[in-house]
This record gives sequence, structure tokens and C-alpha cells, in this order.
Amino acid sequence: MCGDLFRKWLVLVVCVCGVAAAGEPNEPVTEANEPWIAAEHLAPIWESMTLGTRLFNHEIPATRPMVPRRSLSFGGWMNVIDPNGLIGLSEVAKNAKAFDEIGNRIQVENPSTLPMPGSLGPLYGPQGPSYKPLELEYSAMVDADAKQRTIKSKYFNFTIGMSMAYNAPFPVALSRLEWSMSALLSDHVEAIDIPFATTADWTEVVPGLEVLVEKAAVEQGKYSYQMKAKYDPNKVTYLDAIDSPPCFTGSPSDLPYSWPVRAYPEMIVTALDIVDADGHSVFAQSSGQLILVDGRGFHDTNGQRIVTCYPRGTCSECGKAAFIRHVIAFKPYNQELQFVLENVPVPTE
Repeated sequence: MCGDLFRKWLVLVVCVCGVAAAGEPNEPVTEANEPWIAAEHLAPIWESMTLGTRLFNHEIPATRPMVPRRSLSFGGWMNVIDPNGLIGLSEVAKNAKAFDEIGNRIQVENPSTLPMPGSLGPLYGPQGPSYKPLELEYSAMVDADAKQRTIKSKYFNFTIGMSMAYNAPFPVALSRLEWSMSALLSDHVEAIDIPFATTADWTEVVPGLEVLVEKAAVEQGKYSYQMKAKYDPNKVTYLDAIDSPPCFTGSPSDLPYSWPVRAYPEMIVTALDIVDADGHSVFAQSSGQLILVDGRGFHDTNGQRIVTCYPRGTCSECGKAAFIRHVIAFKPYNQELQFVLENVPVPTE
């Protein structure tokens, strides 16, 4: 496991190896450096198919030589059954192979030409893949037994397009569909808490990342704070993917992570959260509607980036706020994940 719980001045570190999203420190976690097996964490399911026939007007010179074609677009969800170790996933399906009901190979289109419903940013740029961050969603109400909202990971999207000759019938089923997707992973994730209180000077969260809490106010039903984070953007990604750092509580950026190939930062701050003295999220325990207002601003100076967060929230458990939690993924890396679906029926109506 990660090692013993350790403390630094004004900083509480809770080890949560393999968990890339904000969560309770007592939840089961994976061992660091365990092999990351896609089938144990992600489950693809098809959502829709589009069968189409494309014809061209031969009275137009530019389209006269174009032959009719048929196409089948296969869209699906990638459900997250275990988020341990997952920071983000590229929604581009690569190296796809498709076979009809009798095993004949179907030509697969270049995924970069396909529309990606729900995808964010460039599909696969020259600098490398864009990873959609893992996101969590809370249930509407607090569970009476667990005394907290149910938390689950949102699904990812993927699309695979296939083309066929104009006179070829659409397949009755896809006997086998294979493809790969790029994942951004970490074997070591820590939840690091700093007191929900003003500080007179910068506090080192981890080497290369310091914070300064300029304001911190909390009472039953609401909270607000203003905090600056100072770091080297070449080494640390602080909730920002494309120079637009948000300060969302309990959730990562809705922008994709993207860097030059193999030029990953040393660490990624994947989420912020407000927790009570026992390390439990005040939002997960709150009943009724949660109201979060996010504010931010940033500037660069002398190779350092300074982000100012000034969010405020309204929630039934806000009065219990004791710490501002940073969830940090260390040494992120890329892994190509392989997926297979078999015996997928092709709808005829």
C-alpha cells in the first residue's frame, strides 16, 4: 500500500493509491503498481447504430465519379465499474476491426473523421490524445442508511464507423467488434488536506505546489473561501487542461487533458473537495439542493503559475467544513486498452 499516514505542518495527507477521483479515505483501494486490466475497470455497451446510404448527383461534375456507398455507425458508452487508477480516457476508438454475422471483415473508417457525441476537444491531435477527465456525479438525495449521497462515475462515449459496398446488404449482426482506446492512469493518488482556515504564508502541499488561503468563512448552511495555488505548469497540472483552470469542488475540469506525447506532468490535481474533521465530503452528506458558485483567475510570472480560487457553496452540512482537500495523481502515464464486443445485433427497424 502507500505507506503510513504522514503529517506535515498544516497538511494532512490521506493515502488513496489508485483512486483518481475525490473519495472517502476509508474506501477500498488498489495496491500501487498493480497491473491495470481494462475489463476490471471499464465495460463497453452499445447505445445506438445509424445505417445509411449515400448517393451522389451525377449531373454535378465534381460528384459524377463518386459511387454510392453504405455505412454503419456504431455508438456506445464506456461504463466505469471501478475508477481506481483512472484519470481520464480518450474517446477515440482506434485500431478497430469489425466482422459480420458469418465472420467476414467489414471495412472500418478512420475514427478521426467521425462525429463524437459528447466528446470534448480535438479527437487526436498532433501532440497526442485528448483525455476526457473522469467525472463523478452525486445522487439527488442522501441515502438514509449510508447518510451520504450515492456517488458514481459518469460514462464515456465512443463511436466506430464502418463502410460497405452499395449493393452489399447490411449485416444481421456484428459477430465481433475489436478496438482500443488510450487511457491516462496513475498508480499513486493521494488526498491531501489543508485546514479550512486562513494562512499567513504559503503552505507546501507537495514539492512543487504551494497554496495560500487568504479567506475562509464557514457557517451552518454555507461556506466561502479564497485560495491561491502556486506551481510550475511544466510539472503540475492544477485542475486545468487547456490554460483555463477551474476550481470545481469534488469534480475535475470539463476540458480535456492534453500534452505532447510522453511529456506528461509529474502530478495532476484531479479534484478539490471540502471535507469535515473525519475526512468525509460535506457535499456527499448534504441533503437537498447543492448550490456551488465557482470563481477563478490566474497569471504566470517567472515560470510559475498562480491560480486564485474563490468559490462558495450552499449545503446543509457546510458548517462542518474543516479541510480543503486536494486529490493528486502522481506520475501519470498512458496505456492502450483493448476492448471486444461479440454478437451485437444490428437493428432492422
